[in-house]
Amino acid sequence: MDALGDGWFCVFYISPSDFPHVLPTTWTELTKRGLLKDRDMNVEMYELTLLGYVTALMISGRSDDPQFREKLGRLCKVLKDSLTGRTDFALIPFQQLVTESGVSEAFACNALDADLIRHILGRIGAAWNGEHLVRVPNNFGLAPI
Repeated sequence: MDALGDGWFCVFYISPSDFPHVLPTTWTELTKRGLLKDRDMNVEMYELTLLGYVTALMISGRSDDPQFREKLGRLCKVLKDSLTGRTDFALIPFQQLVTESGVSEAFACNALDADLIRHILGRIGAAWNGEHLVRVPNNFGLAPI
C-alpha cells in the first residue's frame, strides 16, 4: 500500500522483482484467491483487483487511518448533499465531486471503483453512471439490508 500511495489502484502494476522476499507460490495463491490479476506481459506483473484493493486497505490498516476516513467522509458529504430536495437518485459530475470534496481524482476514483463506502463504512454508496457522472441513489448512506 505504501508503493501505491494515493494513486489509482487500477493502473498500479506490481512487479515481484520489487518484492524479492515474497515467494513465487504466494503470487500464485493471491491470484487464485482473486486478490491479484496476472497482467500476462513479457515480464511477471500483477495488478490489484477490486477485492485485492479493499483487502489491502483493511490488512494494512489504511482503512482505519483518520486521514483516509476523513477523505471518505468528505466524499460522502458531497454525495449526500446532492440528494437535497430529491426523492429519486441524483447525478453529479465527477469533477464537481472532486472539487467540492477536496480529495484527489485518484482517491475519488478508487472510492467509486471499489465501492469503499459500502466495504469500509458499511453503507450504501454511489456508483459510476458512464465515464463522467456519478449516480447517487436516494438511499445513499443507509445501512444495506
